Amino acid sequence: MMRSAREMLRLIRARLHADSSLDARWLLAIALGRDEAVLGHEMIELTTAQQAALDQLIEQRNQGRPISRMRGRREFYSLTYYLNDHTLDPRPDSECLIDEALAYARSLSAERRPLRCLDLGTGTGCLLLSLLYHLPAATGLGVDLAPQAVAQARANAASLGLSGRTRFICSHWLDKVDGDFDLILANPPYIESADQTLARDVADHDPARALFAGPDGLDAYRELLPQITDVLRPMGRLFLEIGSQQARPVTQLATAEGLQLCALIADLSGRDRCLILCKK
Repeated sequence: MMRSAREMLRLIRARLHADSSLDARWLLAIALGRDEAVLGHEMIELTTAQQAALDQLIEQRNQGRPISRMRGRREFYSLTYYLNDHTLDPRPDSECLIDEALAYARSLSAERRPLRCLDLGTGTGCLLLSLLYHLPAATGLGVDLAPQAVAQARANAASLGLSGRTRFICSHWLDKVDGDFDLILANPPYIESADQTLARDVADHDPARALFAGPDGLDAYRELLPQITDVLRPMGRLFLEIGSQQARPVTQLATAEGLQLCALIADLSGRDRCLILCKK
């Protein structure tokens, strides 16, 4: 039966546990096989298969599955990144790392270019690729422990036309990394293993290995920071994502490994999110 999209969206919203007009628009778009959210003035008739798909999508959303996981992609820094079950879902809080890395890169003299960039725990590649997209002469290496994440990052690089300036490898942090770098980006796991407050759409759908880092959430920093001075060039910078309450302990760990704090950056919500570190 032909219905207006407005009526269909109202019916979908009524079936969702959390009333969200945006979720309803995306669920209908996904069922229809579209890339854009549905507009209310359209007239739509669902096939039997599309209705079945919509029913399943509504059930998944009510169980906490994120819209981005259903779409298989997420917009980050105005670019589209495809996801899989082995990658984190990129979030706007991490965009402050790109803002700061770009600002620093553009402050450097021409003699320092082209810049070499490193992304540790690359996942979808969103940090490295967003940076390189805005630095046309720079090159970069992305590292992840999961082969499936590395494959996804390579695919995202290809879709953005950046394959020629990027390389992605499987490695436990810096174990297989050679050379040195001007800019290092890292978003390691930093959530306490016993944390019970983590949102359901994160805890149930992001890979645990990319979220949790021991009883105090600092295990990944303890592994990673001792290796940084070996690969960070003089005048280089490490842009390190942290939990909102971790600035002091992570800075202490970094200082003990020959690094010093250049700046502490807040995210869009005003929470501590990024340490900018350099060699002492």
